[in-house]
Amino acid sequence: MKLNEKQLKTIIASYERLDLATKNAERAGCIDPKGPLFDAIWTGFENMLAIVDKDSWISWYIYDNDMGKKDFSVTINSKKFKVKTVKTLLRIINS
Repeated sequence: MKLNEKQLKTIIASYERLDLATKNAERAGCIDPKGPLFDAIWTGFENMLAIVDKDSWISWYIYDNDMGKKDFSVTINSKKFKVKTVKTLLRIINS
C-alpha cells in the first residue's frame, strides 16, 4: 500500500496524540499502563499500523529512531538515507 504525505502525517500525529493522552492519564492515575484499557489502546494502534505498514518502517521511525531524533540511516538499493523527517520516511516506505 502506497501512502501519501498527508496519510503518513495523520498516522504520526495520531501516535503523538495517543502517547500524550495515555501519559497524561497515567500521571493523573486514570489509566494503568499494565491494565486492559492501556493494552487495548496500544494494541489497536499497533494492529492498525501493521495493516498499512507491512514492512514496519513507521514503527521503526516512531520507536527505534525516536521520530527521527536518533538520526538513524538506512540503505535502500545501495542508496543511504538519513531518516530525520516524515518526507524521508515516506520515500523509504514507497520505494
